[in-house]
This record gives sequence, structure tokens and C-alpha cells, in this order.
Amino acid sequence: MITVISKVFSIFLIMAVGFVLYRKNVFPVAATKYFVDLLLLVTTPCMILTSITSREFDASMAVSTAQTLILTCGFFAVSAFIGWILFKTVFKKTPKQDIGVYIFGFASVNNGFMGFPVTQAIFGGDIFYLMVLHNIILSLYLYGAGPLILSMHHEGPKMDFVSLTKKMANPSIIFSILGIIMLFCGLQLPDMIFDTVDTIGQITVPLSMLLVGMQLGDADLKHIFSNITLVLMSLIKMLALPLVTFLLVNWLPIADTVKICLIFGASFPTAVVTSAIAVIENKNSTLSAECIAVATLISLVTIPVVALFLNGYYGL
Repeated sequence: MITVISKVFSIFLIMAVGFVLYRKNVFPVAATKYFVDLLLLVTTPCMILTSITSREFDASMAVSTAQTLILTCGFFAVSAFIGWILFKTVFKKTPKQDIGVYIFGFASVNNGFMGFPVTQAIFGGDIFYLMVLHNIILSLYLYGAGPLILSMHHEGPKMDFVSLTKKMANPSIIFSILGIIMLFCGLQLPDMIFDTVDTIGQITVPLSMLLVGMQLGDADLKHIFSNITLVLMSLIKMLALPLVTFLLVNWLPIADTVKICLIFGASFPTAVVTSAIAVIENKNSTLSAECIAVATLISLVTIPVVALFLNGYYGL
């Protein structure tokens, strides 16, 4: 338990360093883009590849893989439905043009940009592998269902399979699929290449937490917290989704590692890419960015709590 507490707070202290660095203008504003590119295009794909290929494939892993993929699809469907119910009942006065933005943010999770390094640091390789699968389904949700959800009460977009495929062809997804193929085929990287890729991948945890802190440092928190709907929605998301997920999966006859992946995945804040997708779809991207900021702030409290609970409850 002490080890988990130490790991959790060590990660979030790095985030605090990023926040201070941004507020003190140590890095120019333009630096954030280059750090994000380094994270998404280089270090995260390297971490994914070495983490997956260092596993040993067996029958139990095949079962866990199938369970994670199927149940993650269910998670995003249920989350979006809960969000829709909330804005039909609790938040009925929300402007119609913003309902889709709220629901999209409510049901998405930052299991890549933030989730990968946190999962790897706290739970290790086996659950990290399952979180990679979780992220593959997230990408389908973001780029497939996302435009449809954002266009609620608007004229719906036409689905374009070619465009969807191009959007999903990012390095993290490509390296995830490559790593899974290598795992299933029993292939491994040569030692020298593995060591090089693994060393680059180890940059991911500190870099990603620094970036989250820098992004929070750029947020106008006073303005954001004046939006009561946004704050309440974010609180419900960060508190209710992990609890509902726990209640739904804990009784299922599946591996504990799969349960941990699904519950911990539900504890992450709104995915960073939702704001970019809102820009592409010409929706309220400012509101989307505010959803990300508020949920991320709340996650500073909720993620450590969920991590400690999972560690204690499942006896890790």
C-alpha cells in the first residue's frame, strides 16, 4: 500500500512541477506543441511496443484480451448513455448545441496521454497491456461515434470509412497493433533495439505528467469554475463512472486484471483529443477544452483514491 501511495503522489508531483514551470515562463508557450508531438509520435509508441512485446503470450492472456475488447465497447456505450440521460433529466436547461460536446467529454477517458504512464507506473505491464487494448476501442469511439455525438441537435455528419481510417492511423494505434501481432506470433525485438526503444519509452511518464501540469497552468480556472453545469458534470463523471463500472464488472466471471483495467480506465479525465475533434467538427471547442481542464483537476484527487482502492480490494 505504501508503495502505491508513493508512486501515485510521485507522478502527481511531476505534474505540479509542470504547472510551476509553465506559470514561471520557463518554457515558451510554443514549446507545449513540440513536447506533445514528442510524446504522441515517439515516446508513447516506444513504451507501448516494448511493454507489449516483453509479455509472454498464453491462453489466459488471449481470454483477457477478448474480454477487455468486448467489455470496453460496452463501457463507452453505457457511459454515453448515462451522459445522455443526465442531459435529459438533470441538466435540461443546457443549450441544445452544447449537449453533444458535454456528452462526448463525459464518456471519453484520457487513457492514452495520461492513462498509459500512470497505469504503467502504478500497476505494471500486465494491466498496461490491457489498457492499450482499452485505448484502441477509445480511438474507435472518439473518431467513429464522436462526430455523431457532437452533432446531436445538428444535421448529422456522413460516415466516411476512409477518413476514419486515416484519423485512427496514429503511431500509438499502429504500434499497439504491431506489438499485439508480435506478441501473438512470439516475435521479439533484438536486444540492442529493444534497449534503445525501451529507454526512449521511459521518458513517457515524466514528460506526460509535465505536459498535463503545463496545460493546467494555461487554463483560466476562475472562468471555468463559474460554469456550474460543467463543474457538476465533471464531478459526476469522475466520481460516478468508476463506481458504476465497479458495480457492473466486479461480479462478472472475468480476470481481476481485466476488472482493474476497466475500473481504472473509467477513472481518467476527459480525453485531450476531444477538443481537437470539436474544432474539426466546428463545434464548441472552447467548452470541450474546459471539460478537459476541470475533469483533469478533479482527477488529481480521484485517481489516487481509485488506485489505492483497487490495490487493496484486489490484493495486488
